Amino acid sequence: MTTEKTENQEDKQVGKPPAKDKKDVSPTVPVQPARAAAAEREQLIYIGPNLPGGRLAKYFISLGGFPAYLSDISDKVPAITELFVPVADLSAARVAMDQPGTTQNIAYAAVVAAIQKGVI
Repeated sequence: MTTEKTENQEDKQVGKPPAKDKKDVSPTVPVQPARAAAAEREQLIYIGPNLPGGRLAKYFISLGGFPAYLSDISDKVPAITELFVPVADLSAARVAMDQPGTTQNIAYAAVVAAIQKGVI
């Protein structure tokens, strides 16, 4: 029989916790995706009124930001871009839209006025 002690036996006797392997340590900083890749996949939802001619319906979801095919409308009524919000912020944006003076409320009114005037 041998009387040699292993490292773990010595640690237990002295009351020290066993040393951790470096493999057990997880990274503390999460890896962030590249901004360009995140912007391409960003889902925006339109919370404004339906546009005439079926060009844009309320709750339309756009991948990758503001739809390019609506650039002529955004040139006439720039406020329409404020009505595209991240899907995760939908409920907060809808609440804000009902409160007078908020960005979404003002933008909604501007789009409605443009529709009524025949601008879009």
